[in-house]
Order: sequence, then structure tokens, then C-alpha cells
Amino acid sequence: MIKKLDWYIIRTFFGPFLFIFSVLMFIFVVQFAFTQMDKFVGKGLNIWDITKLLYYLGLDVIRMVLPLTILLSSIMAFGGFGERYELAAMKSAGISLARIMYPLFGFVFVMACWLFYFCNTTLPDNQRRARNMLTNIAQTRPALNFEEGRFIKEMDPFSIKIEKKSGENGSEWEQVFIHKNASSFEDQQTIIAERGSIVSKDNYYLKLELYNGYVYQEDVKGKRLRELQRQPGSSIKFDTLTQFFDISDFIQKSLDRESGGDNFRYKSFVELGIYIDSIKTSNTKYYKELANNSTLVLFGNTEPLDSLDYRKYKENLPFDWNKLKDSTKFELVRSAISQVNMAKGELETKKSEINDVGNFIAKMILWQHKNMVSYSLTCIVFFLIGAPLGAIIRKGGIGMPVIVAVIIFIIFYVLGLYTENLAKNQIFNPYWASWFPNAVFLPLGIFLTIKSMRDSELFDIDNYLEPVKKFIRKFKKQKNIEHSRYQ
Repeated sequence: MIKKLDWYIIRTFFGPFLFIFSVLMFIFVVQFAFTQMDKFVGKGLNIWDITKLLYYLGLDVIRMVLPLTILLSSIMAFGGFGERYELAAMKSAGISLARIMYPLFGFVFVMACWLFYFCNTTLPDNQRRARNMLTNIAQTRPALNFEEGRFIKEMDPFSIKIEKKSGENGSEWEQVFIHKNASSFEDQQTIIAERGSIVSKDNYYLKLELYNGYVYQEDVKGKRLRELQRQPGSSIKFDTLTQFFDISDFIQKSLDRESGGDNFRYKSFVELGIYIDSIKTSNTKYYKELANNSTLVLFGNTEPLDSLDYRKYKENLPFDWNKLKDSTKFELVRSAISQVNMAKGELETKKSEINDVGNFIAKMILWQHKNMVSYSLTCIVFFLIGAPLGAIIRKGGIGMPVIVAVIIFIIFYVLGLYTENLAKNQIFNPYWASWFPNAVFLPLGIFLTIKSMRDSELFDIDNYLEPVKKFIRKFKKQKNIEHSRYQ
């Protein structure tokens, strides 16, 4: 049964928790919106579409915001208890620190379970919706990101530059420059216009109307140098010119980019585990066939290299090696070296493919364990660090607790990022990399909890200097005794 004291502790913790969570969510979502701005600009999206897309994509930051919120809130809550001497009053009444932490530990445990449920069900679904929305945008609104004063090179073989754009969705242009990216043996073309506008666009063509300009063109394809030297430059002045640009390849690339590459983010923990096992099984089969083919080329046998009996090859030679001429031996050795180098070169060509597959598997394992499970445990670890740390430093408010929490979170984040990069480069096991930061900080949380329960002056420097001072005093005393013997 929850007592009044438990309700008081929960209320004291819950106020800072809601405030900090709201502030951190706002900061992280704004930062996320700036990094994802290229997905919105130039697409002709309204505010509602942008809001939905930010909602789908921005929920991903909850994985990091919730553990940091628990860390900061627990430091502030227990620091406030210590600063107002409420913690001392509870302990004097016979209530241990573990009992004081008990109701909040239950709350944090529920939040950790909710975070796992969120990352396992809601987050993959939102990721899928966001990706479908981006794919639909690329398919139904193939507007290019025409920025002022910059060459747009996506519509190969043409490059387009505009000085100023206006009108609805930036469809009205001023000072338009269009150049055909052709080699020196192909026909050259450059178009300069005072104004232009986008008339229509779909998944295949972009229709432009240009006004008051010139077309500069040189027909050089299939002509000799003497003909080119006699050929004068040509320019055509126009009042209105309609141009069609094929953008089907550009749209297809956008669809491929938005619809593939990281589909493992749409799966739950169990589904992703089955998917990873199937890829590992197919890769093992592929690598085994590759090894068998290599040994077959070298030895005419598909036995594993470490189990080959090389003596039988020497005994079954169709000639006596010792009776061969030196020139023949040299040719045989050179041929063998050439064959080995060929097999080695073939394996080198497969190296990048093998590394890419290993990197992809590591990314899936990291996503499955670190992003879907590990952050849930981080909530509990950060509470075990924050609650006793707040009781030790005895400072509430937004001063010292914020500094301490930010330092701890930065160390945790950098450590996780470092091990994640090692895992992606196949230097560190991805399973270990997923849990390594929690494995490092969990003993710290247990240590701080024990120290706080014993009312240890953890940050009192004199406690750490006292053994050194005792050793120095003991050494001086012995020295004085030795000195007194000879007096």
C-alpha cells in the first residue's frame, strides 16, 4: 500500500520530470527539425504535412530524452530533499535511503517497460509512416530544390541556375541560366533568359517557359577541325521559349533513396531477430561456397584449408621434382604464384562486399539491442546514479544538478557512440557494443547507492587525503625514532 510519504516523494519527482521532459523534447525536436530541413524545403508542403512528418520522425528522440530526464529529475529531487534537510529527517525517523527510493524506482521501472514497448511497437510504425510519406512526396510532388544562386545539376545533362525566385512554391524565376553538360565532341548549348516559370511537372517531365533571352548553340558533333574553325557562332533571340526536361531518373533515384536501405527500422524486436538470423544463415552459406571455390581452384579439392593434408599432393606428383631442370622448377613455381595471386585478387574484390554485409548486420544488431532494449535499462541505471548522487551533493534547483547530469550523459553518449563505430567497423562485437555503456555505468550506480546509504562523504577531499596523511605521519615518526637513536 502506498503511504503519504510515498505520494509526497512521487509528487516531488513528478513536477521536475514533466518540466524537464517537455524542455528536452522541444530542444531535441527543434535540433532534429533543422537537420531534416532538406526533406521539407522545395517540396511544396503545407504546415500540416510538415507537422505530421516532424511528429513521425521526431518521436525517435524519446529514446534519449527519457533516460536523461530521469537522471536530471532524480538528482534534482533527492538534491532538494537533502538541501531542505528532509532526507535527514526521514533517516532520523528510521527510513533508509533504499525505502525512500522504492516508490520512484517502481515509477522508473514502469517508464523503462513503457519505453521498450514504445520502441518495439509505436516507433517502428511511425518510422514506416514517415518513410511512406516521404516516398509519396517524392512521387507526387517531384519539385526540385531550386535554390537561388546555385547550379542545379540533378537534371543531367543540364545545369540550371536562377538568381531570384518568387510566386507560389517559387515557380517564378528571374535571370535564368541553363547550360548543357556536353563533352568537347558533342553539340554545345547555353540558354540565358530574363524570366522563366514552371508551367507543369509530373513524374516524368518538367515544363519551363522562358522569356526574353538567347540560345547559344554550336554544332560540333561529327565535324572536323577545319569545319569547326570556319563555322561562326550562332545565337537565337527569343521572346518565349518552352523547354521540357526529363526528370524521370531523378524521381526514381529519390524514390529509391526514400524507400530502401534501412527497412529493418520498421520491424519489432522479434521480427528483427528472425530477419538477422536469416541473413546470417544465407551469408554463412555464401561464404562457405566462396571458400570451397577458392580451395577448388588452388588444390582441386573443396576440403577446408586447415584440414588439408599437403603431403598427399607431394606424393602424387606425376613427376620427380628433384630430376627437373632449374628452369622448369622456376616456371612451375612462377605459375603457382600466379595462380595464388589470381585467387587472392578474386577474394580482394569480394572484401568490400563482405565488409558492407558485416556493417549492415552490425547496424541491425545495434538497432535491435541498443535502440530498442538498452535505453530501457539506461533509465534504471541513470536513476541508480541520479538518486544517490543527489542525496550526496544535497543541491536542488537547476544549478549543480544540471551540470552533473549533463557531464554524466555526455560521457555515456560518447562511450556509446565510440563502441557503436567500433562495431560498425567490425572491430567490436555489436552485441557487446549495445550494452557496454550500461555495463560501465551500472556498477557506478550501485557504488553510489551503497555510499549514499552509509552517509559517506563521497565528495569530501579530506576523506581521500587522510590515508595519505596517515602514511606521511607514520613515515615521519619512524624517521624521528631512527634519528633519536644516534643522539
